Amino acid sequence: MPLEGIGRGYGGGRGNRFPAALPHITNHSPSPSLILIGTVHGDPAGYARVWRLLEHFQPGLITVEISPFSVHYRLKHEGRWQRLLWQALAELPSSARGHLAIRRVEAQVEMPFEVRAAWDWSQARGVPWRALDLGGLARRHLPRYESELLNLDNLRGLISTEDGSLEDWVAGEYRRGRAAWAHAPWRLSCREDEARRREGFQARGLRQLAGRGVRIVHLGGWEHLTPWRDGSGLAAALRALQPLALLLEDAAFFPATARELPGPGLDSAAISC
Repeated sequence: MPLEGIGRGYGGGRGNRFPAALPHITNHSPSPSLILIGTVHGDPAGYARVWRLLEHFQPGLITVEISPFSVHYRLKHEGRWQRLLWQALAELPSSARGHLAIRRVEAQVEMPFEVRAAWDWSQARGVPWRALDLGGLARRHLPRYESELLNLDNLRGLISTEDGSLEDWVAGEYRRGRAAWAHAPWRLSCREDEARRREGFQARGLRQLAGRGVRIVHLGGWEHLTPWRDGSGLAAALRALQPLALLLEDAAFFPATARELPGPGLDSAAISC
């Protein structure tokens, strides 16, 4: 069964009108209270795309697929990670900075654009946002960034891998997502215990928050919004809410906002998740 998404001919007032060109099927509520946006982590255009969709949908709450632990750990260590990366790049050929693998590492050590956009928009519009994920994965991997990911030998090895454009790589990931959603269920089964726990946690949180009667926009990796063949997973758990689902690159079909995008506004003293 294809993933429920945007349909043609959907009309309404501000925040309820969808471009007729979007080639998705219908099956969502005519006035969705839950909007699921599938992202590609590291999308260099992601911040602006999220902002455009938030301006269109005008949610009363934003949720992001990230744990509170990850947000606070990243706030504490992001500056040091970036300095270590710059120091290592100084030891590598000048062309290394533009290599696809290095650009992906740069995105990996930055606060994810999903969080930056949600935080900035929430501050500008007076709307709350919430980090919604378990922290086990981040607790295992983030502390290893300094010794493993940003290790000079690791970075030297990365620049020996196949190169390309980050923008092209991201576009290819969105094509994968669109194909997966069109022919869902794409994932064979939900046997991985951690994936099952994470998606179950997010589904319970979104169902609970949906009871508040405000429109919610949820930002998460497109793969987590793809159904499992065995009927489990986040998408299946939310089906009763008739959410609207779209890929972040579909922001191109929505009108641009006349409001200027703010610069990143995150700091450890102000953020709340």
